[in-house]
Amino acid sequence: MFNNQLLNKSDLQKKLTEYLSSYNVPNSDGESQIIIAYAANKNLFIDVDFKYIDFKILQKVVFERVSGKPLSKILKQRGFWNHIFYTNQYTIDPRPESEIIIENILIDYNNVNKSNISFIDLCCGTGCLGISLLDEFRYSECNFIDISSEAIEVCKKNILNTGLYKRSKVYKSNLFQDFPKENLIKSDFIVSNPPYIPSGHIKNLEKSTLFDPILALDGGDDGLFFYKEITNYLYDIEYKGKLYFEIEPLITDQLIKFLLEKNVKISYKKEDYLKLDRLIKISFPFTDWRVFRKIDNQ
Repeated sequence: MFNNQLLNKSDLQKKLTEYLSSYNVPNSDGESQIIIAYAANKNLFIDVDFKYIDFKILQKVVFERVSGKPLSKILKQRGFWNHIFYTNQYTIDPRPESEIIIENILIDYNNVNKSNISFIDLCCGTGCLGISLLDEFRYSECNFIDISSEAIEVCKKNILNTGLYKRSKVYKSNLFQDFPKENLIKSDFIVSNPPYIPSGHIKNLEKSTLFDPILALDGGDDGLFFYKEITNYLYDIEYKGKLYFEIEPLITDQLIKFLLEKNVKISYKKEDYLKLDRLIKISFPFTDWRVFRKIDNQ
């Protein structure tokens, strides 16, 4: 169906868009451009020379895509913030709704001396959150933590690909279990996108989401398991930094109830571009506001 008998890349893109649309592929116009660029070994459709398109690769990708496999899992890459991140079956794909986290941290630290910032990307997966922040805070350092050995390898690859390895350290750890406590205590903030789907809801997720690893999705019976584990631990050690959680809209009310009962400070809750709850920022009641960075005026 797709071959080099077509006249040019524009005709190919139009035909491919129509074909993907017939299988109800979302954003078929955008995906058709991505597929063609990939088949021509280019990052952007605009840079594609028609004669260099590998139609065997193109047809293989199209076949997998109309079978229901997410394009990012086929190409093993996904754009997020300012980079293209490597991803695979062991990591959750970076998603545009998570960019609200980057946006708000940049606002919070706009007037802070960024040369001394140290932070943690907990449950890092691809490392897209920590890497994006490292790129914005040019003299900062980040500790990446994940329990999955496979995810750790993906994160390391993305750190190398973005050239940020000198300011990065990666740890395989079940939350903070095998992470140096001194590194935790001195960190200014933690950003975390933990597993948060209630166990009973996983089977009802969209087909594309089910290509993500269950380990990175399953948040326990109520979806709050990791939020509670992380918050309780930081509370017990009297952590003085900030904590940015990506959140699942379905469990926002239960999470807020837990945090209020725990007597932590909820600085704000933010919605993503779909107007769904996506970010909550918290701090702990024993923070010495006189000596800690004054960034919490929201």
